Amino acid sequence: MQIRDVVYVYRLIGGERLAWHGRYHAHEAGEYEFHYFMEGQGAILINRSRYSINGNVIYYVKPREFHSILPEAVEKPISYYAVLFSPEPGNPTDNEVLSLLQQSWQAPNHSLPANTRDRFLLEDLYMLSRSKVPGSKRTAEYALISLLYRWSAGFVPSNVSGAPEQSKNEHVERALSYMSKHVREKLSSDDLADAMGLSEEYFIRLFRQHLGMSPFQYFTRLKIEAASAVLVDNHLTISDVATRFGFENPFHFTKVFKKCTGLSPRDYRKVFFEAGKPSDESRPNAKMS
Repeated sequence: MQIRDVVYVYRLIGGERLAWHGRYHAHEAGEYEFHYFMEGQGAILINRSRYSINGNVIYYVKPREFHSILPEAVEKPISYYAVLFSPEPGNPTDNEVLSLLQQSWQAPNHSLPANTRDRFLLEDLYMLSRSKVPGSKRTAEYALISLLYRWSAGFVPSNVSGAPEQSKNEHVERALSYMSKHVREKLSSDDLADAMGLSEEYFIRLFRQHLGMSPFQYFTRLKIEAASAVLVDNHLTISDVATRFGFENPFHFTKVFKKCTGLSPRDYRKVFFEAGKPSDESRPNAKMS
């Protein structure tokens, strides 16, 4: 499976980025794309149909299908990952994955349910696709195949019970929404539990059961995810970014950022600027939506 491009768009509202990502366009023959929307309010247009954007849902676009993304509420900006890929001709694994996807694509709304944990798998795929370390691109392609297999098979994650993540927990869902809205604040597990009206011990146990990590670990990953977009989308100092997302100081921010991404904030920014503008910014030769 060949990855053509991967983008991460953080809180798309307007301006040049919307002019580029919101344009109505189609991809070439043999090129497929999916968008994993994490938050926000809006719609995606595919050919003549309009579909509402909700959190944790995947919309796929086949070759030659015209599509665009339309934010609808300034107070609820859209964040998403998008991956443009194409099967390698004659590759039996790619052909099998494509066949499974085509069966899934019989759904009338062009969408598949997503697993909350996959936003971090896509974050890793995003980083691998841009790494200059030998073998990283191929590793990203294997990661993509794994995701496509699971999604096309009805999305049954490998959890303890072996059941799909369709039995969502009300407390966890409220916590996820709360975290996204307060990603710039400095909150502990106790603060989060208190906001949900639960004891910290029960809240942590419940969160681990449904998402495989503690609430604080998840909240920290959300902060780093958001901070990484800010690092490559403007020229704030690393100290300013650390302050914006509630870290104690630039040193603490750098330590956590490197633990999550494998790079320091400075090196992360350098990788993107050395390669030119990030692919989630407006540029004339970009292929992605």
